[in-house]
Amino acid sequence: MTPSYQSDQEPQCQESLFRLERRIIGGCVVLLLAAIVLGSAGCSKPRNENSTAGTSGGGALPNTGTSADNSNTGPSSPPVPPSSAGKGTPTTWEANATLLNGKDGETFTLACSPGGTAHSVWGSDIYTADSSICTAGVHSGLITYQQGGTVTIELRPGRPIYGCSERNGVTTSNYGSYQHSFVFKTPNTEAVVREAEDQTPVLWNTSASMVSFETGKTYKFKCPLGGKESAVWGTDIYTADSSICNAAVHAGKLTSESGGSVTIELRPGESSYKGTTRNGIKTNDYGAYGRSFVVK
Repeated sequence: MTPSYQSDQEPQCQESLFRLERRIIGGCVVLLLAAIVLGSAGCSKPRNENSTAGTSGGGALPNTGTSADNSNTGPSSPPVPPSSAGKGTPTTWEANATLLNGKDGETFTLACSPGGTAHSVWGSDIYTADSSICTAGVHSGLITYQQGGTVTIELRPGRPIYGCSERNGVTTSNYGSYQHSFVFKTPNTEAVVREAEDQTPVLWNTSASMVSFETGKTYKFKCPLGGKESAVWGTDIYTADSSICNAAVHAGKLTSESGGSVTIELRPGESSYKGTTRNGIKTNDYGAYGRSFVVK
């Protein structure tokens, strides 16, 4: 005969198994939901192509300690002025034409950034290759320090002499022989270059010492309007370190107010130089000096 307790135990076992199955099923559901939630959290948020992440230059993200999306990265480029974006190679205000490693006759279009600062320039209309291209562009009236802009230069052979002038707030320096030059490409480039080659621009304090000495050789210079007094030694024959333009006024070839063209001829040195006053210019006495010039 079956004990009476067995009939009571069987339903209890069935209930325990049923509860266990519910716990297992419930646990599986919880695990499944957790997997879905975690999978969603691990997905990348779609990138907003118009986000500000690219405004820091070259599309680089700020350093937040996490890895950035590198799918669209590349080398960052220097800022280009709005007026010249896409029209020239960005360059610095210090850069000169020797850095281009180009050949004579080759042209380069360069973009000078806004907010530029002055750097050394030798020449006027025809510049030495080691002159600041952007500063020379301001001197030529093609761009400004404030706005920058695009300029196109052409590399040229060197010259035996480079003039100087004051234009658009830039005063350039004169120089003697230099092996490479550049000019700016504009509609009137050739006319400007021909004039600079015909008569070298100088300032009122420029002396004949700038040229290579060769007895009997002549040079033609152009003195600007509004002359300024500068030292001269001698009369008719002047020391080579005398102001060319002031010597020309002293010799009666031009006036300080109007300026103009003057031709000089190089001469050997004199044992002494006598000063005089002529045409409003007072020259000085001097002893022996090894190089001289006369105004033609």
